Amino acid sequence: MSQTTMTGMRSATISPSPAWHISLRRILGRDWAPAYVFVFPTVLLMGLLIAYPLLRAVYMSFTNTNSLQMGPFVGLRNYENVLADPNFRAAVWITVRYTFWSVLLKFAFGLLIAILLHRYKRFGGVLTAAILLPWIVPSVVAAIAWKGLLDPVYGGVNQFLLQMGFVEKGFPWLGSPNTALASLVMINIWGGIPFFTINLLAGLKAIDREYYEAAIVDGASAWRCFLHITLPGLRYVIIVATLLSTIWTFNTFDMVFLLTGGGPVNATRVFSILAFEAFGAARYGVAVAIAISMAPILLIFIFALGRHISASSRNESRSVEEEETLTSRVLAVITWPVRALLKAVVAVFFLINDAVERVLEVVGGVLHRIFVGQSTTNQRLARRIGRIFSGGLAGFILLLFILFELIPFYWILITAFKSTRQIVAFESVFWPSPWTVEQFEALFGPTRRFALWYQNTVVVSLVSTAISVVVAAMGGYGLTRLRWRGSNIFGSSVLIAYLMPPIMMFIPMYQIFTALKLTNSLTGLMVAYPVFGLPFVTWLMMGYYASIPKEMEEAALIDGCNHFQAFWRVILPLVLPALMAASMFAITLAWKEFIFAYIFLSRDRLYTLTIGMAQMIVGDVLPWGELSAAALLMSIPVAVLYMVGQRFMVAGLTAGAVKG
Repeated sequence: MSQTTMTGMRSATISPSPAWHISLRRILGRDWAPAYVFVFPTVLLMGLLIAYPLLRAVYMSFTNTNSLQMGPFVGLRNYENVLADPNFRAAVWITVRYTFWSVLLKFAFGLLIAILLHRYKRFGGVLTAAILLPWIVPSVVAAIAWKGLLDPVYGGVNQFLLQMGFVEKGFPWLGSPNTALASLVMINIWGGIPFFTINLLAGLKAIDREYYEAAIVDGASAWRCFLHITLPGLRYVIIVATLLSTIWTFNTFDMVFLLTGGGPVNATRVFSILAFEAFGAARYGVAVAIAISMAPILLIFIFALGRHISASSRNESRSVEEEETLTSRVLAVITWPVRALLKAVVAVFFLINDAVERVLEVVGGVLHRIFVGQSTTNQRLARRIGRIFSGGLAGFILLLFILFELIPFYWILITAFKSTRQIVAFESVFWPSPWTVEQFEALFGPTRRFALWYQNTVVVSLVSTAISVVVAAMGGYGLTRLRWRGSNIFGSSVLIAYLMPPIMMFIPMYQIFTALKLTNSLTGLMVAYPVFGLPFVTWLMMGYYASIPKEMEEAALIDGCNHFQAFWRVILPLVLPALMAASMFAITLAWKEFIFAYIFLSRDRLYTLTIGMAQMIVGDVLPWGELSAAALLMSIPVAVLYMVGQRFMVAGLTAGAVKG
């Protein structure tokens, strides 16, 4: 290269920026130009697929819309009718009860399992994989498993109780108003325990062991270590995981719809089912009004969640309680009654706990003097017996939880390899005799299109995953690594978009897709699935990007790279594990998606697996063998994917969004 050329390049490099460019940087932020390029695909997709349908839904709630065309404006009449409707109030109360008990018990059991898994480090990987399985399988697979177990005639639970002589006839667990909601809570706990376990286990590993050692030296018991070290150390993880689980549980639709449909006698009709019923009756304005009426409750949880996540992602030196922003002050006022109640409950708990501990110390001291005495040998023997007993009890409890998590999959496995005669005649209830592939032959026979449904699911999942991951990788970088005005607001909107109820989004999207002739097409699903995949994956990538030191990128910029080169050559290689985790989550979300496919598809040849399997159920006739075989085949790819990439998935759950 000539000296003249090099001089020209050097002068071009150091030439001052135009005045207009300096002004724009002052107004829009230092990195506004590259940031807009990175974020544009995310803005475009979220604007077309989320923001516009959401605004359309809000407007629709003020109209009397009963067709694919927007109806006349009626003001607040839909909301007045909804709030005055006793069915709506009953649905809200059912939703609150379902959410409260589900989240409370998921947290309690998840914490217990996390502590036990943390103790058994040798088999931690295998046990974690076993615990994780219920969380990753599609909802239709879980529904088939639990319908099979709880069926009053063919169900494994009733067959076990009958053979043990505990009952004289099968009990309709999902068909009785007295037990249906409790059964759904139990199933939600089964599917939600893994989320709490994985995150709390990661939090436990982050707590410094020196704290426990110092406390033990000072004479603290295991219980006091738990109260004063473990719980405070897990505080952030508990808050974020609980808020996320609360929002997910409150928005539940798939499992309730597949298991009970809101029955029996409306005993399980949560608000999402009520909105879906209004949609089925072509009362679109009322359906959206029902969904939006729950938005204020959800927004409180979402803002609280965003407050904790944003504080962590910025690595602020101040604690979350020390932040004094307008949003935090408003949120503090709104949530004051709940926080005051929680503080009162905690205060009462510690008063009772201290009193009980004093009594137990006195009783324990007396028993120790009676049975152990002052003998060193007896004391060592007592400690050894205590360790053996506590270890055995912990192992037994962990085994019970693992069996609880795996029994539905065992039931699917044995049912898939039974003949129809064995199932109907109750022969070899808990073990196929003989094993047969009859159900798989029927599944791939001329009367089913299972292979085509499988192909449709694979194609749609791969394409929608590619869209979500590529766009999210760029958008997450622009939101996290570049400085521009509005990035914080848009980053918060990503979280809100991810946590909005799907029941509120699919109604306007159904109208839009019908007008665009995208219903009854796989292309429509490929476009629709990023509605829930893109915000989640973007949020996940933001957490990863925030954990990378700024100095690495700044060094690349000093060496002459622009932001695009720094992204491609420096940042992207560092986040390859993040891309793996994001891809795993995105393809899992697409693989198990139900509601959009259920609404958008009506042609048998276009069904995905979730819809095809749901359509195999005709009224009260359930081909248990074929359904179990289909559920097994649908679960295998997801299970293999997570077995291979478990460490990426665990990192994905604990990075950025759920980290301490």
